[in-house]
Amino acid sequence: MDILVIVNESPWGSSLAGTAQRFIKAAVDAGETVPAVFFQNDGVYNATAGRASDDGLPSPFETWCELARDQGVRLLLCSAASARRLDQPAVDSLPDAFREAGLAAMWELAQRCDRVVTF
Repeated sequence: MDILVIVNESPWGSSLAGTAQRFIKAAVDAGETVPAVFFQNDGVYNATAGRASDDGLPSPFETWCELARDQGVRLLLCSAASARRLDQPAVDSLPDAFREAGLAAMWELAQRCDRVVTF
């Protein structure tokens, strides 16, 4: 089963971004496929490195990058949300794991996937 994950929350605004990461790991471990994570609204802040994380917990940013590298999950930032929330130097310096995409790309993925899960 293909699952599209949509993240609307920042990594520090609530625990939903971390819950999304754990969900993806569990889904992949269960044999499901997560072709992409689409970050919209404040979720685009997940692409910013350098934020302090709780002691003993992995950096949310690094965890996203690991999911992309180890599981082949594409990390897509809503281009409109990133234009409103991130300054241009931050967008220009996005790591290879993250790339901008429009809502049309998200809609196309949603049509191809069996499930869409939103956090």
